[in-house]
Amino acid sequence: MIIEHVEVKNLLDEFNDLISNSQNIAIFTRDIELQKEEKNTLHSFIEKAESLRKAENRNYSEPELNLILCLEISAEAIQSEVSMLINLKEGNMDAAWGNLVCAQNQTSIVASNHPFSNGDYLNGYLARLDAYEKLIFPKMMFASAGGIIRETKCSICKGDYEECDHMKGKMYNGQLCVREIHKIDLEEVSIVENPANKLCRVLTIERNGKMVDTLTLKGKTTGNNV
Repeated sequence: MIIEHVEVKNLLDEFNDLISNSQNIAIFTRDIELQKEEKNTLHSFIEKAESLRKAENRNYSEPELNLILCLEISAEAIQSEVSMLINLKEGNMDAAWGNLVCAQNQTSIVASNHPFSNGDYLNGYLARLDAYEKLIFPKMMFASAGGIIRETKCSICKGDYEECDHMKGKMYNGQLCVREIHKIDLEEVSIVENPANKLCRVLTIERNGKMVDTLTLKGKTTGNNV
């Protein structure tokens, strides 16, 4: 693929410089204030990329628009990783877990859609995120809902997802296709080890006769468990 527009080329160059520095900051031992500054820097880049992608007078090709979205989501993934490290240091374990799951999901989206690559270049980063999950967080159980889906919409064309030609998880002209579930008859909720959504986790377990947080083992006062 050849980048036709200088604005897109400049954004790619800016991204490469930014990510090189961000990955150096996304290390647990780095100063937390530096990490907070880097989080803000990444946020500024994300806003810039989004503005370029959504510009009304744009005449970018579909691969260019998808590249911009990939850069945007890649920066969000690094931002999620940095946020995870900050939350770990501040004792916000639930938020840290959410950050990790977001980083994993965001990276997987880019790996499946990058117009320059088949995504293999992200294998190392995905392995890094997987290592966080295995080494920092305890083994957990998750909730998985089962039911009969009655109505779905496509986020791209707004039509019935089952009848349109778009595929969820694929980019089209700088937009990510999402299957929106509007109506579902819930039939069951199962406890599983490998869920579709790792944000739906069991929040508390019983330990020594008391309900405690699954991440910290501290006592919990809430009655909610997922």
